[in-house]
Amino acid sequence: RGLYFDKLSPSVLNLTVSLEACSPPQDTVTVLLRSAVSPYAVVETKKVSLSGAGTASVVFTGAVNGVSYYIVVKHRNSVETWSKTGGEVFVNGILNYDFTTAASQAFGNNMVLVGSDYAFYSGDVNDDGFVDGADGLLIDNDAFNFVSGYVVTDLNCDGTVDGSDAVFADNNAFAFIGIVRP
Repeated sequence: RGLYFDKLSPSVLNLTVSLEACSPPQDTVTVLLRSAVSPYAVVETKKVSLSGAGTASVVFTGAVNGVSYYIVVKHRNSVETWSKTGGEVFVNGILNYDFTTAASQAFGNNMVLVGSDYAFYSGDVNDDGFVDGADGLLIDNDAFNFVSGYVVTDLNCDGTVDGSDAVFADNNAFAFIGIVRP
């Protein structure tokens, strides 16, 4: 198989993730496939739904077998998380990647242990790359106004914004949690 043929064949990323506050992690995420070489150009972006187990199969048409890529996952209120140093490679059009098995599966070990799984940090509701007071203020305002539904300030995905959401953001802000990337 030549390089030209590989680009025309779809590749499948079998992905497993966990979200710190949202259990089960049944939600949508955006998955970016980025070059493993600086400036880490975006090769392709897909939005997918996670199963209750935190799994999704992501089909990419721009991935090439044998080329290293970073897998980047963005969730509506979690810290953007990159795969481990060096990138990952599709073999015969398949790549299995499980972020939940070890902190080292994320670039810079940027995950938290929740039960027996490693999870993406929750609380970056304004999507600026850091969990800080600005995120906490948005959560507090929505809790005060009894906001409910599918909103970014509902960290635990229970449909209601309240103090239980604020706890995650406050703890992660206190720990200076933010994106770690190459």
